[in-house]
Amino acid sequence: MIEMTIFFLFTIGFVNYFLYRVNKRFSSAYEELELKRIIPFLEEKGGNHLSHLILLQDKDVYWAQDGRVLIAYKKIGNKLVILGDPIGEESSIQAAIREFNKYSKSKGLTPVFYQISPRFMHYYHDTGYRFLKLGEVAIVNLDKFTLEGKQGAKLRTRLNKFTRNSYTFKVINPPYSNDLLSELKVISDSWLGDQKEKGFSVVSFSEEYVSCFPIALLSDPEGNIVAFATLANDYKKTMTIDLMRKSSDSPHGTMDVLFIHIFKWAKERGYQHCSLGMAPLAHVGDSPFSFKKEKLARVAFLHGNSFYKFKGLKEFKSKFACTWEPKYLAYKKSFLPIVVIQLLLLINSQPHPKYVIDKIKYLFKNAG
Repeated sequence: MIEMTIFFLFTIGFVNYFLYRVNKRFSSAYEELELKRIIPFLEEKGGNHLSHLILLQDKDVYWAQDGRVLIAYKKIGNKLVILGDPIGEESSIQAAIREFNKYSKSKGLTPVFYQISPRFMHYYHDTGYRFLKLGEVAIVNLDKFTLEGKQGAKLRTRLNKFTRNSYTFKVINPPYSNDLLSELKVISDSWLGDQKEKGFSVVSFSEEYVSCFPIALLSDPEGNIVAFATLANDYKKTMTIDLMRKSSDSPHGTMDVLFIHIFKWAKERGYQHCSLGMAPLAHVGDSPFSFKKEKLARVAFLHGNSFYKFKGLKEFKSKFACTWEPKYLAYKKSFLPIVVIQLLLLINSQPHPKYVIDKIKYLFKNAG
């Protein structure tokens, strides 16, 4: 009996490893081909506040309107969750939304657009979508940002202190050495602690991902990196402070100083705006006049996504933000609590045993 158990466990382990290698080989080749098409497309058409997250390579891509529009999405349950607005020629966006609607219906699935902008809301409305506010994206107007005067006194004092203590800032560009990537991984793990990385709409650390972008580094007097951030852009005039991590023993105010340096660097290079990403639940469900569904979503996210301290995140970004852009969920007629739960599962996704079963089916189906 013991021998059979050991054999069984060994077999399962071997199959899992084999499937992992097969999946990695096939998916890597596919993703490489997709990226060779996606990056030139974004460079030509321009992206949006989330387009850089396509490089996480954890999403599928649908090319609508004969390749004029890119839609990044991921399946969960009976939903296809699209990340942000469709990207491409504005004249084709409405038709692309309708096309993906038909595509989803043909698969027996329901499309959900996550973090859409007000700009195209009338297109979603005319296609039968309902809306739920998710939060607001913090935007820094780089021409207006200043540390002068009373309002900038605290940040100015903090920056001067780090400068006196010989902390240094620089931005480096890929390719990166294995030693540097390993050092950044240590910092990232220190920042995470016992938490797990997230996905889909929340950036996570991987050597492949950070190697796609310039990286801003803040180092101590001994030259040790204490904080870093990847710098993405929308291929227009907006830069995004994307993956941001600091070591657990970094001095108080480290991220403030890193951000201030990044703003100066971006402004010098012609960027007009800097996005700090979304503050989830910012001005959502906190008013006596809020819709019941917004109050429900607020409770669900607060209790189901404890990794993020929503109030603290909003306060931190408020130090720098000049404007706030609302983002919405566009969904078809559905039981909203189920949609919210599926979104939480998608962002907090963990490997599932069904993954192995699906891969076994794939191998048998494609054998020979």
